Amino acid sequence: MKSAFAVVALIAALAWTAPSTAMDRVDPGELPTLRADEGLVLVAIDSSIPLEAVHVRKDGGSMFGGGILRRLPAGRTLRLYVAPAGRYEWNRVSTYFGYYRFGNDAEYDFEVKPGRISYAGDLVFRPTGFFSATVLVANRGLGALDWLQAEHAQLLAAHPFEYVGQYPDPFPAFHRERLAAAGAKQPPYPELAKPPEAKALALDPADLWGPERVSLFELNPAGTLLAMQLREDDKESWTIDIIDLASGEAHRVARSGFAFHSLHWSGDDILLVALGGNFQQAINVIAAGRHEGRLRFTRYELPVTGRVLDVIPAQPGHILFGSYEARGNFMVNRIDVSTEESAKAFRAKTSDRLNKGAKDDRWWFADGQGRLRAAIISRDEESVLVHGSPGATTDVMSLRGDGGFSPEALSFDGSTLYGRSDEGRAQRDLVAFDIASKRITATLFSKAGVDVDSVIYDHHRTPIGVRYYRDGRLVSDYFGQQDRRLGDLLERAFPGKTVAVVRRSHDGGQLVLYVDSADTPGRLYHLDVAQRRASLLENLMPRLEGKSFAPPHVVNATGKDGLAIEASLPLPAGNSKRPLVVYAHGGPIGVSDRLHFDADVQFLASLGYAVLRVNFRGSEGYGKAFRDAGHGAFGTAIEEDIDAALGRALADHPLDASRMCTVGGSYGGYSALISAIRWPQRFRCAVSIAGVTELPLLLTANDSARSAEGRDQLEKIIGDRLQGKSIGFGA
Repeated sequence: MKSAFAVVALIAALAWTAPSTAMDRVDPGELPTLRADEGLVLVAIDSSIPLEAVHVRKDGGSMFGGGILRRLPAGRTLRLYVAPAGRYEWNRVSTYFGYYRFGNDAEYDFEVKPGRISYAGDLVFRPTGFFSATVLVANRGLGALDWLQAEHAQLLAAHPFEYVGQYPDPFPAFHRERLAAAGAKQPPYPELAKPPEAKALALDPADLWGPERVSLFELNPAGTLLAMQLREDDKESWTIDIIDLASGEAHRVARSGFAFHSLHWSGDDILLVALGGNFQQAINVIAAGRHEGRLRFTRYELPVTGRVLDVIPAQPGHILFGSYEARGNFMVNRIDVSTEESAKAFRAKTSDRLNKGAKDDRWWFADGQGRLRAAIISRDEESVLVHGSPGATTDVMSLRGDGGFSPEALSFDGSTLYGRSDEGRAQRDLVAFDIASKRITATLFSKAGVDVDSVIYDHHRTPIGVRYYRDGRLVSDYFGQQDRRLGDLLERAFPGKTVAVVRRSHDGGQLVLYVDSADTPGRLYHLDVAQRRASLLENLMPRLEGKSFAPPHVVNATGKDGLAIEASLPLPAGNSKRPLVVYAHGGPIGVSDRLHFDADVQFLASLGYAVLRVNFRGSEGYGKAFRDAGHGAFGTAIEEDIDAALGRALADHPLDASRMCTVGGSYGGYSALISAIRWPQRFRCAVSIAGVTELPLLLTANDSARSAEGRDQLEKIIGDRLQGKSIGFGA
């Protein structure tokens, strides 16, 4: 995947390029004779807007296609050409307002092979702004075959079809062989049993899978006002309410037909409400004040669109604002939003930007005084974290997605990065990274075999605790004695539940709590610490109020190699043996099933099914060795972990082994299919929800395979099976 930035060329982009004879378009019905050094190439362009032209170069030489691939409509365009064999590259997309160069990027190279129909994948073009676009290559080989069969059936019959992207794709050949073997008689579909008669359900799916009532909430620093985004029932309407926590009175300050993007408090009285996406957000300012003891609100809007980068703790009423100027350069400006006059007077001027001298910057981090101290820049298709002042930065690290140190927060003084790391460690720990020396200088939290899930910060941006999962439940582990006593009090107040402090006032006296469990939908509470009183703010799923749900049981098993495996088993009420659904999670690496409320699980339980969910090897939360054990375990050790947990569950709980089904989504769908293949007599059914069915296609037709980094990760996770060494099609 590539984010391209346009070069505006009002003359060059619209200039006519004389058609080249290097490529000849083949119309339907034509049967060209190929020379020994020629092949057929299927060109597919998928664009959400009309394109002036798509340009291709051969072997770094002259460009062709300026006159051939011109004036393409929005949508998918497929064309067939005769072309000299050799290496080619997608070079440029010209729109009607500029053009997008790809540069020297191997992701956009392909080969035309002699005597064959070469297909390099669809070139997908999606503008993300006036001067930016996302461009990627997607393998849609079966759709390409269907088009060839409809438009060029004789040529398709006479020439082999080959995907010539970054990896070989054996599926089209397999598909053609099966169609040829079937001939005119397509394989008949098996007769399916009639579905059961419809009946009333214990839980209405619309209630279970409906949107949560609360999606955004922020507490002001003093802990006196809580802003919340609420969704009105059965309406495409969202509101912002500000709750006076002392009186409990709610004030509606905004309404929209679209969901708001974010909420920020700048001091105790200024709320910033963002509406829109990316950096095209409209920022509304809600200023709170009191008149004769009652809350009153003034509303005004910033005159430009952009995004709130940060509030400035040391300067309430001031924010850092990010936007893009006309030429596509990123700007960071400081805005005084404390009054309507100062906010409306703001203009996003290049001359006033704080990040002068910076190049290719995409985001900035500030210290507590609002000074820009660190940035993320784009360099050679890579994101790099740099530190210093704009125009005078030094590289800190390349930001990877495969472990190592993951920065999360900048300290108040801007000298330290806090984050999680498993590099050279047995699990993901909380660490402090000294920017000046470019090394980890302190381990703030480490627990054997436990991955830190998230970090708890105080108002000074200092870590005061961590969260991690234990026996499937999220627990908060605080560093200070006073916070630790509070955590113990909360666990006693909500036994068997997840209790997380999700917002806190600067003095720690006012807290917003999130509480849920596997059999209790989420709720938000306000806790006044001094008064030791918690009051309900909102039930996130009020439609389910009064409903009963299946409680979970923890299942502990041991894999074939001695690895400890943890699973959960919600059991519906009843005295007889329950039928069982084995429900594998997706991923499979870095994902886990937890004891939070899950609509899928509770729906199945409401029908009388017990549901076994297994955190097999590769799952998140159990340390690096446990995650790494899932690499190369597709269809083998992972399914054996599920088998071990299933055996333990059948031995310890009232389950009917003669009535079992295996279900899953994504990797879980693959697991369901491969489990039915490995143990065909065990399950009455297997259900794959958007599951992987052909492993080799993961490297050619999967979103993650559209970059070299993504393919490297897939090879690491799945292993050599994708090279076709140990798995065939139609297994």
